[in-house]
Amino acid sequence: MSKVAILLSSFNGEEYIKEQIESIYSQTFTDFHLYIRDDGSNDKCIEMLKTLSKQYGFTLYTGENLGFVGSFMWLLRNVNDADYYAFADQDDIWKVEKLEKAFSWFEQSIEKGIVNSRRPALYHSAYDVVDDEGKTVDHFFFPDKGYDFRRTITENHYSGFSMMINKPLRNLMIRGEDTKIGYHDWWAAMIVHAFGVAHSDAEVMAYHRAHGDNVTTFNLLTRIRWLNASLKEESDIHKRALEFDRCFGAKLKHSDKKYIEMFCDEQYNIAHALKKCLYHRRWRPIISSEIVVRLLMLCGRI
Repeated sequence: MSKVAILLSSFNGEEYIKEQIESIYSQTFTDFHLYIRDDGSNDKCIEMLKTLSKQYGFTLYTGENLGFVGSFMWLLRNVNDADYYAFADQDDIWKVEKLEKAFSWFEQSIEKGIVNSRRPALYHSAYDVVDDEGKTVDHFFFPDKGYDFRRTITENHYSGFSMMINKPLRNLMIRGEDTKIGYHDWWAAMIVHAFGVAHSDAEVMAYHRAHGDNVTTFNLLTRIRWLNASLKEESDIHKRALEFDRCFGAKLKHSDKKYIEMFCDEQYNIAHALKKCLYHRRWRPIISSEIVVRLLMLCGRI
């Protein structure tokens, strides 16, 4: 049993995955085991992984295409032999101190009594977005201040590849249905801010590669697609709120219960729509996104 289980989902990743695996096995913290699930690749990714597994000794699973959320959640459910879990994307690069920094925060938090064997906890580091040549094109760091359960309903500060979670959080995450949670990292954010503790490290610990096939690339096109989908069908925010209420609503404190109930209407509720749309505090950090979210709230899509 290793202290940390690293969970990586691959899909047609032959171009970049070798570099990511090399960065994982270059970590200064070595008490980990890497688990990779290939999500139905049709390129040479599986052949490459089989060769690399002989070199590094990681565990390789193959299966049908479940989508990135389903694949990561499959790993989370089927790997049950670690104290901590770290998610990895196939096309990123980790700094060598990434695991050590996260593990140290958990250990120090345990010593201070902030984290224990029952309290869910999450560590998240800042990261840079880089292009194919390694040039930094963006930087992401969201401070802890002001980010609470209410905000997790409509926005997510955490990206899976920069997270480490403890086993209590893992045990709560696997209660949700994959098709209803939308994003595994967003699901983790809601749970930990309802029942546990989270820490955002301002130091960059990962380089997130931006390219056309990357499902977690943040750009105008992905935001437009999200808006279009939210107008046509049930939004992921609404589905995730309903699933959260189903799994954990009975355990929420009163103030948080009131927030989640505003997002769980099965039919259009004008009172809830106006309350959300006219709420005096921000829902999103970027003004353009804030306006879009409030419009969607008003028309009953969120």
